Amino acid sequence: MGSTLLPQKYPDAVVKHDRSGSVISVTVRDGTMFHKLTRNGITAEYPIQYQVGGGMEGRTFLIELGGYLFESPLSWFNGFGWDLSPGYATKDVLEFDRAVAKECIFCHATGARFDDADGKRLVTKSLQPITCERCHGPSEAHIQHPSKANIINPVRLTGAARDSVCEQCHLEGTNRVLNPGKDWTDFHVGDPAEDTFATYLLQGNEKEEIPLASEVEQFAQSRCAQASGGKFWCSACHNPHRPPAPRASEVRAVCTSCHEKLSPETHGADVKECTSCHMPTIKKTTISHAANTNHRIVRRPMPESPPSQEQKLVAWREPAEQFRKRNLGIAELLLSSIDNRELWLDGGNLLSSMGPQTLKNDAEVVSSLEAFYFAMGDSARALEFARRSVELNPQSANAALGLARILQSSGSDSEAEQEFLRTITINPSLKEAYGRLSMLYVKENRIQDAINILDRYIQWNSNEILFRDWKKQLLSQKPSITP
Repeated sequence: MGSTLLPQKYPDAVVKHDRSGSVISVTVRDGTMFHKLTRNGITAEYPIQYQVGGGMEGRTFLIELGGYLFESPLSWFNGFGWDLSPGYATKDVLEFDRAVAKECIFCHATGARFDDADGKRLVTKSLQPITCERCHGPSEAHIQHPSKANIINPVRLTGAARDSVCEQCHLEGTNRVLNPGKDWTDFHVGDPAEDTFATYLLQGNEKEEIPLASEVEQFAQSRCAQASGGKFWCSACHNPHRPPAPRASEVRAVCTSCHEKLSPETHGADVKECTSCHMPTIKKTTISHAANTNHRIVRRPMPESPPSQEQKLVAWREPAEQFRKRNLGIAELLLSSIDNRELWLDGGNLLSSMGPQTLKNDAEVVSSLEAFYFAMGDSARALEFARRSVELNPQSANAALGLARILQSSGSDSEAEQEFLRTITINPSLKEAYGRLSMLYVKENRIQDAINILDRYIQWNSNEILFRDWKKQLLSQKPSITP
């Protein structure tokens, strides 16, 4: 909360990624951190613009190119040091091309403004850390005339409105779905988060790893929280306004405020803290080198393997009745079509059964069904929804790219070419559009056109490695090689 977004001092490093044959190094020159990626004798080096993350587990780093933010493949982990950013270890090719959009920035910065339909082109000159308003609401009147009456104190809120203050960023869930017509910045302190978006949790997941930001879900399962009738909540143990006092004694004071008499058989005189037994560290998180504290506040150690149960996706709190079927369907289609096949199919069926007005005018439903039918191999239905998506979002590069993909797979190369070009015009950072269009040109033996479109991206980002490497191959008359 309020921590700087400017990169701090970290040690220099060199990290190798054997899978891609890449080497990434970290250096600092004249006070600026640089991340350099080298592969196949080609080098890309970028100045780091921002660091994000609360800092308890580590930091990840962002570069900015022409108003677009991208995550570095390298992150800092407090308990380990430098290593690949989450999700990069299994990649066959490393690049600085993982876009960071409005949804990602929502929990890491204040006042970020994006001026494109997809929430990717940043127009704010510099990102600012989280401010008081994130938890206390608008502050202008309070600054002019400080009063309890013109500022929101979360302690005075109750139920979902109070809990949403923390949950807006600390309840990760499996995925989140915006209500129709809503934006992430529409969330207002003092209102339930479900007025803006719904958060969904996957139950019955057999995988051992858990999301890193899962403390809210765990805490709700604790007997302490359940027995308190809502009185025991995040702020009982966490004060965002100051560094914690000696943490062990601070937490012990909270625990003993209810548990005044402790069993002498298990609580000897030498026991000075509570968390090592009742809130042990969980290391099986979805992020390597990271761990979280078990907020279930267990009385005894939990069994290693919870009983298996049927998978289902449930809302943390349900949105308004008219959005429930719609939001759940979108959330289920955000799951893996392989690992969560039945739920994914259910999501497609839910959305397909929506009323004609929703299927015609709800842009998120339309784009979700486009992806669903495309994955199912129903090109005709996918194309129908892709065209509708473009009609609803004519300035969306994502919509244009989706239509271009389907047209290309359907053999409509000429129309696909135009949509790829339109995608690039709307969003020059969408590297996939350049790559697919270049492959289309290679297929048609238009080698110079393929080289020209790669050059167009390289002119936008001269540091890019993959396209520079592929361009060399095309120039050496190896058009069959694709990126």
